[in-house]
Amino acid sequence: GAIWYPMVYELPQAAKTAFGKQKRDRQFDRTWRYIDDLKADHVFPIAGPPCFLDDELWQFNDIHGDEGNIFPDQSVFLSEYAKVGGTNAVVLLPGSVTTLAAESIETTHPTDVDEFFANKKAHLEEMRERKAPIIAAEKASWRHPEIDVLGELKKRIEPLLEESLLMANGVGGPVRFDLTDSFGSGGEVVESIVVDFPGKQVRPYGDEKVRYRFKTGRALIEHLIFIDEGDWVNSLFLSCRFSAARIGQYNEFVYAFFKCLSEERLQYAEGWYDEHERSVDAEDTTIGDWNVQRRCPHLKADLSRFGVLDGNTLTCQLHGW
Repeated sequence: GAIWYPMVYELPQAAKTAFGKQKRDRQFDRTWRYIDDLKADHVFPIAGPPCFLDDELWQFNDIHGDEGNIFPDQSVFLSEYAKVGGTNAVVLLPGSVTTLAAESIETTHPTDVDEFFANKKAHLEEMRERKAPIIAAEKASWRHPEIDVLGELKKRIEPLLEESLLMANGVGGPVRFDLTDSFGSGGEVVESIVVDFPGKQVRPYGDEKVRYRFKTGRALIEHLIFIDEGDWVNSLFLSCRFSAARIGQYNEFVYAFFKCLSEERLQYAEGWYDEHERSVDAEDTTIGDWNVQRRCPHLKADLSRFGVLDGNTLTCQLHGW
């Protein structure tokens, strides 16, 4: 699933924790497989984001003992890796220096690693306080109340909807954006806009049922319009400054479209989907004693890489499908 799943989804906390733990376990299982496939001599656990300093995102830090948190740090990695016999992980802190040679590795740290992670919460709290004015100034710069959000989105997105065939068909329905008076999903909804893929238009929400809904700050959308951002996946969605609800499974095409908010990006993606569908649909692969279609019917993962056979059950390890 997407990096923000399930943290931003409007689910009961128990369900969110269960889904998060499931995803976290799958991520670790996949990592062990990569390490084994590569026969790695040394493993450097590095992944972002390293921390969330804004008050609105603070809960995403892995400092609350939440087994469903999908942003584990290096100390959690070491603990999980040890459970499968891993002993060759090397932690890098800010200021750490590692020297690699053909037969050896030497690492020095600016402080004790265990002590560093034992005091992680206090360190983050101090950093949050220090960075608060910078974050506040950045967020204040997002507001552009002079922008007609609906009008600008119509101008920018409707021509792309007209050009889109495969992605628009893949989305298959309207996508609703609830815009709040805050910088994220909190606050009061001040405007609701629908990107209507079948109707090829951007319009006010008409109280109809939609399969996909996002809730985010109007100021953030104003900012994306102001800077003419063509990739909302690596800006809006990756920021985790939204909440989401959907009916049914994850739909890759929703996010693919909002990653391609320019004619150049859209044409590339449409061409890729066209070639991809024609080239791989007929391919098969052999797993154990079985001959199966190469691509997982869920999200087209390559089963020759991610298919795991347990008796007569084939599971795609990428998403657990």
